[in-house]
Amino acid sequence: MQFFLGNYGEQNVVLIDPDNAVEPYKLIELPTRRVDFVLDPAKPQHAYILTEDGSLHLLDVVKGAIVKSEAVTEPYSKDGHWRDPRPRLAIAGDLLAIMDPRHGLIRLVDGQSLKEIRSIAVEGQPFAIVAAGGSGAVH
Repeated sequence: MQFFLGNYGEQNVVLIDPDNAVEPYKLIELPTRRVDFVLDPAKPQHAYILTEDGSLHLLDVVKGAIVKSEAVTEPYSKDGHWRDPRPRLAIAGDLLAIMDPRHGLIRLVDGQSLKEIRSIAVEGQPFAIVAAGGSGAVH
């Protein structure tokens, strides 16, 4: 699969399929403004979008539609400075890590059910997260 997923205004994302001459752009309207989004590197048909109402949405990029939504945090407004602490997403395997700076938590959410599995308390207001991994003994 080769496509691009981009933000398009505050309340939309756009799927861009450069091989589709008929409909290269598919605009997907969100229920409220987007806080963060991420593509699943292991399951490229899935993207996850967190909106400011605290909901996590599973986007099926093949269908071009949100197929599941679940509340995962309290609402976080997009108003204010872009550097204000807000939730961010990262994917590692079948889990999503969602930063919840207001509560000093990293919430671990199952990528299929969108239900929280557990949380990890951290000091301060976690603002950014990156998932990294590796396998094998040969470089």
